[in-house]
Amino acid sequence: MTRSPYWHAMRRGVEAEGGGVADLQTDVMRFMAILAICLVVIFALVQSIPLRPSQPVTEAVPEPVAEVVPEPVAEPEPAPAPVPESPPAPAPEPVAVEPPVMEPVPEPTPEREGFTLRFESDLALKRLVARSVVGLYAFGEDSAVRLNVSGGRMSFWEASTPNQYHEMDSATVPADVVRALLRTAEVDATAIRWGVTLPGAMQRELNDIIESAGGGALVIGADGNLRLEQ
Repeated sequence: MTRSPYWHAMRRGVEAEGGGVADLQTDVMRFMAILAICLVVIFALVQSIPLRPSQPVTEAVPEPVAEVVPEPVAEPEPAPAPVPESPPAPAPEPVAVEPPVMEPVPEPTPEREGFTLRFESDLALKRLVARSVVGLYAFGEDSAVRLNVSGGRMSFWEASTPNQYHEMDSATVPADVVRALLRTAEVDATAIRWGVTLPGAMQRELNDIIESAGGGALVIGADGNLRLEQ
């Protein structure tokens, strides 16, 4: 194989060019290495510098203690000046009081003593009832019965209440009349009121006595006559 006479010249140029590039690369690498070293140094310096300055240590200053101020003592107020007493009021003079005029008081009217009505005897009562001259009634709360005497036997029959009658004291009613009432009628003898009816002539005579007399006992005799006993 033969080489061109110009081969060495061309090769020399190429080697020369290749040698220059290699030198350039070496320089670049050296620069990068130096730069890296500088960066490392700078980084180390930066790390050694504190981020903020350290705060100065200050000594603790004690807080001021509030001074206790004593309260002012109130001075006693001056006593008020005594008020002069006023002289006592004079006693009122006595006033003459006229005595009241006493009007005459009318004397009370004497009250009537009242009248009682009774029969002269038990026999007089039974005879006058048997002859129907007088009527003897026993009154309950809402009923009335009348005495009937027939053949010496006494009984009570239901009757209507008379329009006018004279009340008779139960103590003056004969005992056999009360027994006849309890035998023939179912009533309470302690709650019974007794009354007597009189004929017209005897009633008028009784009214005259009551108008003229102040009181007394009116007694009916067996003969049907009426008299007043004081």
